[in-house]
Amino acid sequence: MTTRLTACLLALAVVLGGVLLLRPSESTLAAWSDEATVAVPQLRTGGVQVDVTTAGTGTTATLGMSGDTSGTWRPGAVTVTSGGRALTGAELDGSRVDYRLAGKNGTCAATDPVAYTAGLSGARTSFTVTGGERMSGARTLCLTFVPSDQVRVQLGGRALAFATTVDGVATAGTWTAANTWTATHQLPAAPSVSAMRCTPGWLNQWVTLAWDWDAGGLNQTVARWSLQLEDRGTWREVGTVPARQRTTTVSPYQFDFVSFDSYTLRVAAVLTDGTTVPAPSSTKVRVERVGIGAAYCG
Repeated sequence: MTTRLTACLLALAVVLGGVLLLRPSESTLAAWSDEATVAVPQLRTGGVQVDVTTAGTGTTATLGMSGDTSGTWRPGAVTVTSGGRALTGAELDGSRVDYRLAGKNGTCAATDPVAYTAGLSGARTSFTVTGGERMSGARTLCLTFVPSDQVRVQLGGRALAFATTVDGVATAGTWTAANTWTATHQLPAAPSVSAMRCTPGWLNQWVTLAWDWDAGGLNQTVARWSLQLEDRGTWREVGTVPARQRTTTVSPYQFDFVSFDSYTLRVAAVLTDGTTVPAPSSTKVRVERVGIGAAYCG
């Protein structure tokens, strides 16, 4: 009897001890935990964006803003590239980019006032757009490139790309946005001197050289013509011709007293600012001189 009573008491102690072990301790805040995954609507933050719509070469673009609130925008800066390379202000010196507001028909006339402009000069490759006011709503702008004579001479015939940064600001000033408007412009052909024509004179006592001139839209005129002779890989001026003329004569008297040689000649236009535009090709003149001498084309 004593043995059975002792066994029962031990069993009860084990049961009670297990119950106590399952109770939360005084230092535990929670005895059990659980978790569940619940789908919630996608979180969204407000904002604005600058919209750019172009067609063709992109010289005309419709700009505006969209988003959670209204805002204003304006062109901020422009870069100019040729063949993927950004051009510096030194290469574009004297040129400018103009922006005009299109009318209700979506077109701009050259006589319309310029709303914004960017002068191109200096060593930088990004040029600030100035003038005008910030715009609201959708408006159409037309881009016009006004090249300097330097650009017409150096870059004539090339395609240029104009990337204009358009900056937008929400009405409340909470958000800002930017976009890029890219336009391309094909420059007209560079001013040029035609290949020279050589005509023999009477009894081969001289030859007459003649050429034509295409100004290519230059704002300045030719100040004079430079007759040049190739001399050991360089061109040396050997005579000048008045601007109004397109011909000159070459005689044996212009060379050494004893001369039996062929000379390579070309002509170059010298503009009023000193810029030279050489002919793309040259011509040869054969001189044979002992006494009177003779000159021949080629």
